[in-house]
This record gives sequence, C-alpha cells and structure tokens, in this order.
Amino acid sequence: MNWPRTHRIVAGLVFALSLALYLLTVAPTASFWDTGEFIAIASRLQVSHPPGAPFYMLLGRFASMFVAQESAAFAVNLVSVFGSAATILLTHLIIVRLVERYQDEGVDEVDRRPGGVARERTFTQHFAALAGAAIGALTFAATDSFWFNAVEAEVYALSMLFTALVVWLILRWSELARNEEAALAGEKTHPFGLQANRYLVLIAYMFGLAIGVHLLNLLALFFIALVFFYDEYDRPEWTAFQRWRATVVAGVVSMGVFFIVYPGVVQILPTLADAAGSAAPLFVVVVIAAVTWAVWWTHTRRKLALNLLALSVMAVLIGYSTYGVIFIRSVANPPIDENDPENVEAIVSYLKREQYGSTPLLSPSKEYPGSYDNATGAFTDAKYFPRRYSPDHAAVYAQYTSDGDFFWRYQLGHMFWRYFAWQFVGKDSDVQDAPAITGIRALDAGVQGRQVLFQTPSEQKSRNVYFGLPLLLGLFGMFYHFRRDWRRAFAVLVLFLITGVGIIIYLNQYPGQPRERDYSYVASFFAFALWIGIGGAGLIELAADALRKRGESAARIAGVAVASATFLAVPALVTTQNYADHDRSGQYVAPDYAFNMLNSVAPNGILFTNGDNDTFPLWYLQEVERERQDVRVVNLSLLQTPWYIRQLKNQASRTSAPLPMSFTDAEVNEMQASQWQPQDIELPVPTDLAGLVQPADAGLVQRPMRWRLNGRQLGEDFYALYPNDVAILNLIQTNAQRGWTRPVYFAVTVSPDGTLDLANYFQLEGQAYRVVPIQHDEPLGRVASGVTLDNLRRFRFRGLDDPSIYYDENARRMVDNYRNIYSKVAEDLSARGQKADAVALLDTLMARVPFETISGDARSYTFMARGYLQAGAPAKATALMQKAEPLALALVSGAQSNRDVEIAINFAQSVRFIYLVAGDINRASTFSNRLADETGQAEFRTSPDS
Repeated sequence: MNWPRTHRIVAGLVFALSLALYLLTVAPTASFWDTGEFIAIASRLQVSHPPGAPFYMLLGRFASMFVAQESAAFAVNLVSVFGSAATILLTHLIIVRLVERYQDEGVDEVDRRPGGVARERTFTQHFAALAGAAIGALTFAATDSFWFNAVEAEVYALSMLFTALVVWLILRWSELARNEEAALAGEKTHPFGLQANRYLVLIAYMFGLAIGVHLLNLLALFFIALVFFYDEYDRPEWTAFQRWRATVVAGVVSMGVFFIVYPGVVQILPTLADAAGSAAPLFVVVVIAAVTWAVWWTHTRRKLALNLLALSVMAVLIGYSTYGVIFIRSVANPPIDENDPENVEAIVSYLKREQYGSTPLLSPSKEYPGSYDNATGAFTDAKYFPRRYSPDHAAVYAQYTSDGDFFWRYQLGHMFWRYFAWQFVGKDSDVQDAPAITGIRALDAGVQGRQVLFQTPSEQKSRNVYFGLPLLLGLFGMFYHFRRDWRRAFAVLVLFLITGVGIIIYLNQYPGQPRERDYSYVASFFAFALWIGIGGAGLIELAADALRKRGESAARIAGVAVASATFLAVPALVTTQNYADHDRSGQYVAPDYAFNMLNSVAPNGILFTNGDNDTFPLWYLQEVERERQDVRVVNLSLLQTPWYIRQLKNQASRTSAPLPMSFTDAEVNEMQASQWQPQDIELPVPTDLAGLVQPADAGLVQRPMRWRLNGRQLGEDFYALYPNDVAILNLIQTNAQRGWTRPVYFAVTVSPDGTLDLANYFQLEGQAYRVVPIQHDEPLGRVASGVTLDNLRRFRFRGLDDPSIYYDENARRMVDNYRNIYSKVAEDLSARGQKADAVALLDTLMARVPFETISGDARSYTFMARGYLQAGAPAKATALMQKAEPLALALVSGAQSNRDVEIAINFAQSVRFIYLVAGDINRASTFSNRLADETGQAEFRTSPDS
C-alpha cells in the first residue's frame, strides 16, 4: 500500500469533514458578546478592546474585502471556520507523529541514536496511527467549547490554530533533526547548528504573529522546550534523579524564554519606549539595530546558540509588528477606538490591559492587599496565594473555609474541571453554571441539574451526554502514551496543565462571573484530545496484537473493527449529541436585538447601554450594516475611563456629532469616584416642546424638571457618584441647557443603579427609555401614545418562530425581555380604550416569538397573561397560563433557598389568580390541587365550589 498517499488522503478527509461541519453550522451574522465588536473592527480596521488583536483584524479585513457589505459578518465568521478546520487537520497530524514516534522506538531507547527512525512500520502500525489520529482530531472538532468558537467571529479559534501549528512544527523539527543527526553519524555536530533549526525560527515567528491574536498561544512554549530538551540533551546514562533535575533546569530555561517574550517584548519594550519620552522613535530604531547586529555578530562568530536566540527574537519582533496597525488606525480616530492608543503612554496602558485592573497572583497587590478571613468576616493582610481578594464577593467567600478551599472547589472544580467534563463526559444544559453529567442515571443521581419538565426544543437540545466515553478513552491514551513514550507524554501533560490549571492560577477569578469562561481553556482540551487519539491507536494496536497469532489477516480485521467501534462510540457520538445546540445557521437574534434597540431611539439620539453584550451588537449594526449611524451609543462600563469620555466629548462618530458635555479635558482626566450628598437636581425645559414630547402630553410637562439624585449607597449614610454617573449627569444638564437638542435614552437592560434615579421620568419607546420632563410612578416607564406602538411595529424577529433553530440561554433571556415591553404597552393601550390594538399587539408577539420556541420566566408569563386580561381576552390569558403550569410546578418542586421558594409560590399563586379572574374556576381548582400535591401543603387544595 502507498502509505504516504494514504496519509495525505486521510488528512484531507479529516480537514474536509471538520470544514463541512463548521460550514453547516456557522453563524450567518454577528452573535452576542465580543463577536459584534470583532466583526466591526475587522470590517473597517478599527481598534478593539485591550490588548487588541491586530493580526486577527487584518485577516478579517482581508476576508471581508471580497464580499458585499451585507455579507461582511459571514466572511469574518469564515476566518474562524477555516482556522478551526486547519486546527483539526494539524491535530490529526500531531497525533500521527506522536504515535509514530513511540512506534519507531521503545520506551527506554535513546531518542538520538543513529539510524533510530529507519525501521519500516507494519500495516497495523500505519492503520493505528491514522485511525487513532482521526478519532482524536474529530472528537476535538466536535467538543463543546472548540465548536462554539469555530462558528463565530472570535479570536480563540485562530489562537488555537497557532497553538496547534507550533506544536506540529516542533514535532516536525524533531523528526528532521533526528534524521539529520542520523545522516551525520560519526561526524561532530552541534544541536544549534542543524538545518532543521529553521523550524525553530519559524516557531518564533508564529509566536510573534499569535501575539496579534491572543496571548494564550505563548503557553505552548513549555511543550516546545521539553520536546527540544528530550531530543537534544537527554542521555541514556543519566539516573532518574539526573534526568528529572535536568528537566527542571529545562523548565526554568523555558520560563526565561517565556518572560523574554511576555512580558519582555510585549510589555517591557513599550514601557522602556515610554520612559524614553520624546526619544521613543530613536529607542525603537536602537532596539531594531541592536537585534540586527546581534544576528550578524553571532552568525559571523559562529555563536550558534546565541545566533539561534537572536534570530528567534527578531522573528518574534517581526510578527509582533502587526501591532503597528492598531496605533496607526487609532490616530485616524475611528468610531471604535478603545483606549485611544495614540501615544506611547496610552499604548503601554493598552498593552498592559490597565483598563481592567489586575488581580493578585502569588502575593497581595496594591489594589487587593487582603484576603477574606472566615473568623472575622473581614479582609485581612494576605501573605501568599490570596484567592478570596474581592470585597464585593464576601458573602460567597464565606461559603468556603479557606483560600485553598476556594481554589480547589470553585476556581479549579467549578471553573475548570466542570468545563473539562463538558467536553468529554457530558453537559446538563446551557444555563449558567450547568453541571456536567454522564447520561448514566446512577452516576448522575447527585447532580443538581435543570428540570426538564418545561423545556423548549432549544433547552432540550442543550443536554448532551457522552457517557464519559471520551474521558475513558483519553485516560487510557494518557497511560498508554506514558508507557510507550513517557518523554512526549510528559510534554503533553505539561501542555494540558499549563493551559488549564496554569490559567486558573493566573486569572484568579472571583465568583459570579457574568458568563461561562470555558473558551479560555480550549488548548488544555486540545492536549487531552491528543490522548484520545493515542488511546484509539493503542486500542487498535492491542486488539491487533491479541489476534496476531491467528494470522495477519485476523489482526487487521480486529484493528479495523476496534477502530470502527471506537469511532462510533466517541467522535460520532459527540458530534451527534452536540450538533443541534452548536448549529447557529439560522440565528439572527443579536443583530435584530440591536436593530430593534436602535430603532427605538429618535433621530440624533444618545443611547446609554449596560455593557459589552448590549453594546457590541449595536456597534456591529452601525459599522457593518450602516444602520442608524446618527445614534451615539454610550457604553456605561467604558464611561468610567477618561479616554472614553474625551472621545465622546471631542469626536464625532459617523453622522453623530460630539456629545454635549461641559468638562474640560483636564477635568475629565481627574474624574474619580467621590462622595455625594443626596440632593434635588433641576433641569430647564424649553417652551418649544416640538420633538421632545407628544402634543397630547404637553400639559404633563414639569417646568423645571426636578428629581432627587441620591447616588449609589455604599454605606448606611454614605453615598457616592462614580465617574460614569458624573459624566451622565453633566451630559444631561448640558443638553438641557442647550434646549434638549439631543434625545437621551437608557437601554431597557441598564441596571437601575446606573440611571441616576431618573426612572420616574422614563418614557418607554421600545427597547429604550427616553428621559422626558414628565413625572410618573410607572415601574416600566410611561408609554408615549403613538411613538411606542409605531416603534414596536417595526421590530425584527427573524427565525424566532422556528422551533428547529437553537437559541442558547443568553439569547432566550434577551428575547424574553420583549414580552415585558409588549405587555406593558398592551396594558397602556387597554387603559386608553384601544383593546383591539392591545390584543393584536400581543397576538403578533405570540406568533412571532412563541413560548414553544423561546421559553419565558415567571415574570413574562404573568405580564403577558395580565395584558390579555386587561385587553378583554380572558380565554387567551388562560391558554397562556396552561403553558405556564409546568414551569410553575417545576419551580416549586425545584426550589432550594427560601428566596426561591417565595418566588415559586408567588408565581404559582399568580397562575391560580389569573384563572380565577378569567372566570375559569375549574382550571383554578385543578391547578391548586396539583400545587398541593407537589408541595405537600393541603392549604392549597380547593374545589370549584370553594
């Protein structure tokens, strides 16, 4: 058999299968979280959040240049699709090389012996390597976190490609170096003088480019260092102690190389340039000249090791130079220009991510000097390894006995091993903090999973079980690899731990993360997938060896049979389980949510948004789809920073003029949180109300507009305003003094503590509240006659009535919010006597966003039913409550805390009450009896006559 050709065919099939999988499931447009921002910055070469991703941006720009503007998002998504398929191809090739390496040599044979790779492999060995590699690679292709990253515009897919690429390159170097040394047998050679070392320089260049995507790739350096050490320096005559001592030395050296790149090249060089002040350009020239001279001098003096180091540093710098795009584009002042890195000081701050602050690592930091003390309930001075450092999370910290307990149970257990189990054991659901499950009832008996009684098709799709088969195969592969080739196995183990546990230690995450963080550990899952492939190869080899006594034909049949069964039991199972909830081919929730919010705002409006998940889809829609560029989106999280306030005040954004603020730049630079004395604030109101309120509401206007601004209560008698509060207040006051020329809105998702106590002046106009000088006491804002209803009628809800499309928990939660708004408007229409319009409005939403597709919560069910009741449609209210019954009963039965019990009982009582108000006594009685049976509380039991 022509094995080289067969190798290429199998590798091509692996690539084609993974590519087809991702093309079938890729998102057609932007998704929530960072994807909207990345598509916007790539499409129009703008500046993303620190520390930036310039190389990713350039690739995204290149991909979007060849398509129509409306297809730009899909084109940028394809960067992740092709990058991920290439990663799977490289994963396959890596497993093949790892398997062939232990096939070529025994456990205790010297890696560098002359002629050590010349032995011909058997059919079974070739087949085991190819089949095992395909099993491992295709399993990784279908894992939960990697697949999620593969079908959206995010940096993690491309970062994983660079990680797989450098791992493959070092294994390729290993093969070429051994062959080169074998060919030079008997001649004096130097490990730094091999022609194969060109691959090491290429690896350094890949590291430099990868910095322009994401820093996670740099952690692969420790794997590379171990492979290099074992190939070039390990000696057969060493004792175990000598070998492990040398391994530790190799680890220390690799850490030194790591620190040269990060923070050396990435942060320290820019810091030194900043210190040089006006001489910064000269400093850059000097650094480039010094590195160039080092390459020349070491080459001419035959300093081989130093020459390789100098070449590698130069390669890293060349790759790192993509960051020049960030600073060049920032000078052009694009609409998205995060951190405004136009000078050396701002560049250093950008690269160091100073905007996000820092967490303590092995010792306390200036920002967080203490750690939670269970005995006192306070934060005391921490000596080392502080894990419970955030005062905002003291209540959660109290649930753990020590920093070590918090580290093991939350940071490692909940924030890593749970994610690891999602990939290789099973996943209960897509809700926040969902546990891992196996799908085996006896093993899952103690898992507190999600009640399935009321699940929609989307929620049912998110329950994926693999019975732990990938985990078992990977664990077998790990042990098999250590038995056959402990050196490479140890290198894989280091890669697994550094990119998993190492990141956990470095991030030092606080509890209550805003979303799941599994995407950060995909490189660790990749390392384990290598063992899944080796485990598959090992099973094939063992099966073939067991039957070889019966003949080579029997051995081959056994190998093929085991490979087929393993393929069905692991990669095929994982793929079929995960397909439904990773298929985003029909999802338009994020851009439609942004469209609806932007079109809830009057022309030339100012829209305050809560954070990334609100803001990035809006940026995408404005920058890529060119929708409502007259609206100025203001991110309240970024409004804490001086650079952002200066941008809003001084710079236009497309067709939106700079915002009305009276601060000087110097005052902005000095802004910080400060104590506030609660007081009344007055705003002038113009006599001409055109464009401010509806003519019918003119008589309700308050002149001057006056409200009580309490500020944020941080203590019993202590109130404060944060920088964003001060900025908002100044903007509103300045705008009012200029005649309310810019309509001011808060997105409906903005937290109440970020609205300056203005809720009683909010006018609901769709997905946003407008600040108007009309006082009221409506919890969800007053409804503007005509305006609100007209805006709702323009809303887009593409695909939300299709039960075959999967919507994750975040999408379901965002969409469910529409129901609260529609029901509020329907109630207002009913109060005005427009009951037919109210019913039509609710019917429209029920048809376009049915509960069968997008599940609701207790609040949305109750509000919608109440809207039907007030509109004079009791039958529709009771029909809706019939759909709500399973949710109510499930909440009652699954309630754990006293608070959960209270919420569940209140909702159940609301269901019963709506039945009674609608006149359906029989249903009220039947539900009450079911509630009594579920809770064991006889007082709920009623009869139609009672």
